[in-house]
Amino acid sequence: METRLIPVLDASGLRSYLEVPGNTYFEAAYNVNSLLSGAVTLDMDLLDLTEQEFDVLHKQNECKLIREQLHEVSYKKIDALANNRSPRKFLNEQNELSFRLFRLEREIKKACP
Repeated sequence: METRLIPVLDASGLRSYLEVPGNTYFEAAYNVNSLLSGAVTLDMDLLDLTEQEFDVLHKQNECKLIREQLHEVSYKKIDALANNRSPRKFLNEQNELSFRLFRLEREIKKACP
C-alpha cells in the first residue's frame, strides 16, 4: 500500500506532516483524521480534495465531538445514579446524541465508496 504525507496543525499552529497509508490523499486523511486528538487537526487548506471529501472529513470531526459529548453524559448519568438523582435528563440527552451520531455515520458511509 502506498503512503501519503498529510499536513497537520498542532494547537500552536505549527504545521507538520504525517506519513499515512492510503492510495489517495482523501483515504489517508480519512484514516488519520479519526486518530488525531483535539490538539492536532488536519490542515485542510493544503489538502487538494473535492467538496464532497471535505464534507466527509467535517462530518467525521462532528462524530468525534459527539462521541466526546456521549462520554461526558455517561459520566453525568452515573454520577446522578450514585447520588440518588434521576438520570432521565441524561438518558434523553444520550439518546439525542446517539441518534445524531447514527445519522452522521450513515451519511459518511453513503458518501464513501
